[in-house]
Amino acid sequence: MAQDGINVNITKINTELETRTKILILMCFGILVIILDSPTALTFCFLSSLILLLLSKPTLKQYRLLLIFLFLTTWGLIYSQGMFYNIYPRTVLFTIVPAEIPIIGKWTGGIRIYREGLYHGILQSLRFNTTLVLGCYIVWSTQPRDLLLAFGKLHVPGALAFMVTTALHFIPVIANEASTVIRSQRLRGFRYFQLNIFKVFRGAVNSFRPIIAGNIRHASNLGDSVESRGFSPETASQRTSLRDSRMNRLDYLILGVIVISMLSVISLKILYFCYANNLYYGSWLRGVYTFTREAL
Repeated sequence: MAQDGINVNITKINTELETRTKILILMCFGILVIILDSPTALTFCFLSSLILLLLSKPTLKQYRLLLIFLFLTTWGLIYSQGMFYNIYPRTVLFTIVPAEIPIIGKWTGGIRIYREGLYHGILQSLRFNTTLVLGCYIVWSTQPRDLLLAFGKLHVPGALAFMVTTALHFIPVIANEASTVIRSQRLRGFRYFQLNIFKVFRGAVNSFRPIIAGNIRHASNLGDSVESRGFSPETASQRTSLRDSRMNRLDYLILGVIVISMLSVISLKILYFCYANNLYYGSWLRGVYTFTREAL
């Protein structure tokens, strides 16, 4: 029984990171995915972001939404990079539109899928998906009021913090509006997936109108509410809150590991950059150069 209690407490601690910790983790990972070039290192970053998201225990609906996001971004980036990759050398895997075909072929010079482009698309999708997963982790596991409080403690300008929090607050509002409109059109007999492209386009346009109108109405009501409560960009940084949150040892431990890892990667990249551009070379750093080139 005592062992079970310990396991429960550990799980609870792991799933309740302080909001500032989440924001700083996102910033550190955002820097790492930019400077890293190795697929192994980028995969490790992506898997780490997934672990953080899983520890927050998302709902089944959120799992489904995340899978849709990951599929669309991964497929889109890999396909687009494989098709429009223009850096040499490049190897043609197969041709979609030969250059000999009139109009399209002659205008584009042929449409092909390149092996190096697919590889580059995989790297880009790992970068994008890592930040996407961490963004979902913050939005789904953090209340807007906690996010606004964390921005204030990080000395983010009050007006900017309010705009970011409001934008995140509008994401589920837009989703609910879109769901209501789509359900209404389905009850009227409209089908989005059909062979007639013009009907699909007209139905999509008709869907956007009530969604945009509803969000304009919500934004107007929010603006009136904010003004009635005396919000001002000039005094936003001076506002106080009854709520408070403190970082615990786990927060400092995770941030310490991530920040040290990020600074180490930056240092190794700088050393390798100096070596590759003949700015500085140390024979005693040959192992560092090899590790940076192959692992980072």
